[in-house]
Amino acid sequence: MNNNNVDKQYNSMSYFYDVLYSGCDIKDWENDFINEHKDLLKNLEDNAKVLDSSCGNGIQATALKRYGIDVIGTDISEEMINLTKQYAESNNLLFPTKQLSWAELPDNFGEDFDIVFCYGNSICHSTDKEDMLNNIKSLYKITKNGGKIVIDTRNWDKVIKENIRFNGSGVKKHLDKTYVYTYIWNLNGFDQRGNVEIVFIDITDEKDAKCIPFRLDFTPFKHDEFISRLKSCGLRVVKDSFHESSDTYSVILQK
Repeated sequence: MNNNNVDKQYNSMSYFYDVLYSGCDIKDWENDFINEHKDLLKNLEDNAKVLDSSCGNGIQATALKRYGIDVIGTDISEEMINLTKQYAESNNLLFPTKQLSWAELPDNFGEDFDIVFCYGNSICHSTDKEDMLNNIKSLYKITKNGGKIVIDTRNWDKVIKENIRFNGSGVKKHLDKTYVYTYIWNLNGFDQRGNVEIVFIDITDEKDAKCIPFRLDFTPFKHDEFISRLKSCGLRVVKDSFHESSDTYSVILQK
């Protein structure tokens, strides 16, 4: 990933990243992730290595470790790495983590991994088509021959078609504070840089409310063009859960 400030964006909102998940049963998220990829994971050899290349707050990497897999977590954001460590430690689990962009992965790993996960709608933070191709090639380089790459993404075809400007939340409780938040979408079409503004409203004080804004940049892409880019990097698509009505989908690729 080019230096496009996404690391700084995630660093700045690390506390509020947990607010997004408040009220959710995180163990259910872990179980859903494992169950979604159980057929892939159950065929791993005992000495297999797995990389979570955009580990965020650590839910997927921790789920993998709990499942008994030798996992490493990387992320471009130092604060996301800290959240991953905190979440793993809160579950009495430990695995290596390192702050790395996708572009930096080949300088730190060889063809080491049986599976590489790129989860949490992270690939859209690539700045443009060329940057995305380079990021995918980085994932390719660190995957063993015959290994798999799993990319999870928002369904941008649906997002662009519906052109929804605002999304709101219910009431969120986190560390004795009360919040609601709103997503404000600023879309410029496919393969054009856009962003979402996330405005958290702290309503803990009944006499006042405080707005805390953040912004995340992204580049939406069409599903069909995304698949073409993956294939152009030498990857074979073995599973594609895309459906025009789904909010997200994942693609499993083989090197």
